[in-house]
Amino acid sequence: MAITVKFIGAFHDAAGVGETKIDNVRTVKELLNALVKKFGNKLKNEMFDSATSKLLDWVFVSLNGKNVKLPEEIQTSLSDGDVVVIYPPLVGG
Repeated sequence: MAITVKFIGAFHDAAGVGETKIDNVRTVKELLNALVKKFGNKLKNEMFDSATSKLLDWVFVSLNGKNVKLPEEIQTSLSDGDVVVIYPPLVGG
């Protein structure tokens, strides 16, 4: 089972890539943990509070174009071929 992950903004910078594939994860939580293992502390520091290890409030995730409410929906199931986008708050003007 492969999930495509796209990084926007600071997450792109921290991961060093705009897109990657992750195998063998069943939930958004497992995916986030797998991404930290793959890309290391720079991405971890962008996503998680260093003191509490909780996901930061400004981490946004969409699954196949629909927003995943975090942390409430962190156990959302993933399926083969899903596309997840991780992005900071979008502001415009």
